[in-house]
Amino acid sequence: MRLTLRHTYDFGAEAARLGPDLVRPGSWDALRETTGLFGLPRTRAEWEARAAAPELAGRARDIAAIVARLEARTICSHGVGTAALELRVLRAAPGARLVCTDFAPRTVARLRALFPEADVRVHDLVHEEPPEADLHLMHRIDTELTDSEWRIVFPRFRTGTILFVPGLLLTWAEAARELARRIRAPRATRAGYLRSADALRALWAPSHQDARGTVGELSAFLLTPRRELPPPRARPRHRRDAGGAAG
Repeated sequence: MRLTLRHTYDFGAEAARLGPDLVRPGSWDALRETTGLFGLPRTRAEWEARAAAPELAGRARDIAAIVARLEARTICSHGVGTAALELRVLRAAPGARLVCTDFAPRTVARLRALFPEADVRVHDLVHEEPPEADLHLMHRIDTELTDSEWRIVFPRFRTGTILFVPGLLLTWAEAARELARRIRAPRATRAGYLRSADALRALWAPSHQDARGTVGELSAFLLTPRRELPPPRARPRHRRDAGGAAG
């Protein structure tokens, strides 16, 4: 079943700061400056407390096990957002070098101060070639790009392994719940796309083969490049800035 659906999220009183569509770096920077679930804490102590969430510990352990199995020396996590998971990953795999990327510049500047153990960079998945790494972590950024943008991004990863962890795999039941939320909150912020497992696989199938597993409580896919990759596609002439993370 290939199913893709526009995703919306009701940010309540913060919605006016973000605009109608959560696609610009400025929107994500504004969201990270809030004090709610998606906000980036201001102090190291507060940030470490956020990273202590039990679900992050489970995900980090599973990611560290993959790092060990692949003997990965460098991990690049894309669209890190608050980078709480990445702190746990580095602690679970202390021998690895960690690169963290996000496309929201103010968020990156704040993360550099909070997270000096990592190499934190401004990077746009759609516009730029990926940093070199043995393992590329894409944790809950599946909603951020359009189908055409993902078809540009995946062929660029010609080396290394991708650990792709969707935030949610769309089912008919989830689609019904999403549509119900739109009715309840018609002015909710547009926040990317939800996709079924088959819809996701169709995006990377030309360039990568996958093995399905789990990371903590989430479904995950380990993607390895096919031997003969298609040439990179030209990026769309008109597109939004994209690449921030929700986590």
